[in-house]
Amino acid sequence: MSSIKRNFLFNSLLSVSRVIFPLISFPYSSRVLGPDSIGAVSFVDSYTQYFCILAALGIPIYGVRQVARFRDNPLQLQYLTSELIVINFISTFFWCIAYYLIAWWSGKLFELPGLHVLGSIFLLLYTFPVEWFFQGTENFGYITIRSLLLNVLSLGLLFVFVKTENDVLWYYGITVAVFAVNGAINLVKLLQSVKLTMKNLQFKKHFRPLFFLFSSQIAINIYVLLDKVILGYLVENKYVGYYGTAFKLTKLLLTFIGALAIVMVPQMSKAFDSNDMTKAKGLFRNSCEFVITIGIPIVFGLFCLSDDLINLISGAQFAPAADSMRILAPIILFIGLNNIFGMQVLIPKGRERLLFISVTIGMFVSVGLNFTLIPIFMHNGAALATLTTEFAVAVVTGYYALRELGEKMDWILILKTILACIPFYLIYKLMYAAPGWVRIIGTTGIAGAYYAAVQVWILENRLWKDQYSKIINLIRR
Repeated sequence: MSSIKRNFLFNSLLSVSRVIFPLISFPYSSRVLGPDSIGAVSFVDSYTQYFCILAALGIPIYGVRQVARFRDNPLQLQYLTSELIVINFISTFFWCIAYYLIAWWSGKLFELPGLHVLGSIFLLLYTFPVEWFFQGTENFGYITIRSLLLNVLSLGLLFVFVKTENDVLWYYGITVAVFAVNGAINLVKLLQSVKLTMKNLQFKKHFRPLFFLFSSQIAINIYVLLDKVILGYLVENKYVGYYGTAFKLTKLLLTFIGALAIVMVPQMSKAFDSNDMTKAKGLFRNSCEFVITIGIPIVFGLFCLSDDLINLISGAQFAPAADSMRILAPIILFIGLNNIFGMQVLIPKGRERLLFISVTIGMFVSVGLNFTLIPIFMHNGAALATLTTEFAVAVVTGYYALRELGEKMDWILILKTILACIPFYLIYKLMYAAPGWVRIIGTTGIAGAYYAAVQVWILENRLWKDQYSKIINLIRR
């Protein structure tokens, strides 16, 4: 099995677990805590995550690319890893101070006693997981096994300690505690692979690429995280809970597509470093075909089943989140393509400046639309702003990435895939009289079988035919 397939398999397993575990934990926690408490945690976590991104300085992306380049040179890898950890630690300390100063100035965060303390602890720990090192060395087997074990631990702690709506501190505290354990395990594993040093470190060479990646991460997370913060300031916490629920469930379905992005970064970096454009273009075309033929049917399915999914997973009290989920559904395709254009082309090719321009445009679109639409449409306004922002970023990053590669977008494939998905709505209507969970399983099963048959035997899609042949051969063996 090739390294790409093996790593994608591990990362897919990890992505599936990131769907399954929240599908177990979130229905329980949302019913126990209710919209207000879920909204409060979502607000604090979004505020904290924003500072985590600031503290990271773009290192989680830059580190993957650089480790992939130097992983066969132990001395270079030692200096690189040490330099990035020191930069990250100093940055984290600075942003922890800013975290409290801004929280004190605004006053909003101190209305949620205890939660902001847990958020600051999470931020303090953010230097230590060094996930970028293991992704750059393509150690996805370790990442997957460790994450699965920690997910089991987190789930067990949730059921033990979160019993009533007053256990909101336990709910967020479990997240922080498991993150701390994750950091400790990763540090031990890191020290088994590379010896850190404080001698002869050179930081200046990292500043320019980190500046563009840092600026890009700020812009990205303004429109990814600030929507919930703006909601928290402008409307009641329950609307944050509605939007946060819709956004979380939508992003869960994106995880499988997202599994491809980080796996491909080391491979694309190698291809660009060796100037092997044939290989780079082949990897790009395969990635686009995968995202388009998987992402579009997920969008159609989510649009049909939003009411049933919200009711089943979060309960009737979160019913207003269904409209937000329908609005957000297309971002699965847009973000999937953004990952290809940005993480698989612009970053490995060293075009951080172009990525910065793209996401800066998205930042201005997001902030403007959030402040305009949220006072009018509440949670649905935030969803509309997010949808428009992700579309704008996909257009701009797509333009730059295609120009860099000398490729064109396969619009025929997109059109064929959309036409193949239209009958999903009829299938859903045929299942409409069934109970909610039966309707979800039946619609998903029938639509999935129909869609796979269309891709294999009618459209004769190469990617799907290859996978079908492998499955048949496996069954026969």
